[in-house]
Amino acid sequence: MEAPFEYTINRKRIKNLRLTVKAPHGEVVVSAPRHVPVSTISAFVADKAAWIAKHRERLAGQPQPLAAGPEAEALRSTLKTNVPPLMEYWAQVMGVPMPTIAIRRMKTRWGTCNTTTKRVTLNLELARRDPSLLEYVIVHELAHLIERGHNARFYSVMDEHLPDWKHRRRVLNGTAAS
Repeated sequence: MEAPFEYTINRKRIKNLRLTVKAPHGEVVVSAPRHVPVSTISAFVADKAAWIAKHRERLAGQPQPLAAGPEAEALRSTLKTNVPPLMEYWAQVMGVPMPTIAIRRMKTRWGTCNTTTKRVTLNLELARRDPSLLEYVIVHELAHLIERGHNARFYSVMDEHLPDWKHRRRVLNGTAAS
């Protein structure tokens, strides 16, 4: 069966086929065990055509990644102005220490929290999003200073402080119903 998409095969020491659609252009990459024939890989890609199309469409609707330059610096400046008061407010409301703030480009995360060093790192792309989504990420990361993992206690902290956090997460991740 002929695959409807061009794709790259990466042979690896793995057990199962794995399909990835890479940003920003929707390149299709198949990681495959060394012993799997190309015909099986092609059939696998053909079988996943709808999934690939859906993910490529989602990528097309997202802003292009930032390159270093004036736009990135303007966004960084915006976050450096907007984040500290918001972080300070929520740290006080949640009863956690004010963390050190870092801003950087990240490919797969909106934010991270190092609970040992009390450092919250935020994705530069948040400057392009609605401020309520930045607020969601800040509350999420500060909640990790109360509860490290994503467990029932963590989610109860989120529910207590930001009752609509699930909706904001769906909007941020592009899965909210329009």
